[in-house]
Amino acid sequence: MDSGSPYYVPAAATVTAGGAIRWDNPTPTHHTVTHDGCFDESGRCAFDSGAVEPGGTYTIPSLPPGRYPYQCRIHPIMRGIIIVTDSPLLPSQT
Repeated sequence: MDSGSPYYVPAAATVTAGGAIRWDNPTPTHHTVTHDGCFDESGRCAFDSGAVEPGGTYTIPSLPPGRYPYQCRIHPIMRGIIIVTDSPLLPSQT
């Protein structure tokens, strides 16, 4: 989340499976970090922070490889995506 606007910063992040993922809330208002799967009947709700207080944090211990779009339940314009890979990203070799 970013203190200057109602957006997640960065809006997209790539992480390696097995690593923790953390969001900080530096804003003066509550926000959530809610996986899009929590909004449908699929039963595939990977994470839902509940309200993260101003100055608070939300951490997920890990996620399996995949793409995880998410949004704020309070401010639906706030959207982001976590891309979890099964191996660390390596610099390209030339």
